[in-house]
Amino acid sequence: MSLLRTLCLLSALLTAFAGAASPPPRAEDKAGWHLETDKDGIRVYSRFLPNSRLKEIRVHCEMPGTLSQLVALYSDVDNYPQVISRTRTARLLRRPSETELYYYLETDMPPPVADRDLVMHLQFAYDAGQQVLVMNTTAANGLVAPQAGLVRIPYWSGKWQVRPVGSNRLQIDYTFLVDPGGELPAWLVNMVAPVAPYQSFVQLRDALQLPRYQGRSFSFISPAARR
Repeated sequence: MSLLRTLCLLSALLTAFAGAASPPPRAEDKAGWHLETDKDGIRVYSRFLPNSRLKEIRVHCEMPGTLSQLVALYSDVDNYPQVISRTRTARLLRRPSETELYYYLETDMPPPVADRDLVMHLQFAYDAGQQVLVMNTTAANGLVAPQAGLVRIPYWSGKWQVRPVGSNRLQIDYTFLVDPGGELPAWLVNMVAPVAPYQSFVQLRDALQLPRYQGRSFSFISPAARR
């Protein structure tokens, strides 16, 4: 990749995510997490894993809502473009059960970066003893052929651990590692990766309050945790 093209990509990506957060002082905990963003109650961390050229990202925050609202939102694939940051289109592919689904989505990227697409496998699990909702997301292969003009994301792995705090508040701990594919250099991906999650969680916080996600229930979540 030429120096000029790299600078254009960097400028476009940073412009797209500009204003999301101001860089805080760097801090590191015993697990190697560096604090990247601390704003509006949303903390974003990053770290390098052994044998990985890309950063793993962690988001920790609290927001109003219930476990059922969160499950309802992430089960509502057709509405992802309205509630999930930078999603251009999304469609449900298969839903084998209430706790498992496969979906396809396309993500807008700022020019001259090519838009991305991804087939995702999402699984919900609820630990009644710990009152923890676990959501695992992984890239799935073979369900949708590569699309012209889009770069297929080759790797995605994410894990949500969500606990109710009081009657209508959630504590969220989310970690993910993604390889966006294409010709983006690793240093550029690592620079931008900690910035985008802040805006995503601001949008999520607002979306949980939409009327379509209120009063929903799911059999795998205990009655006490639905309220």
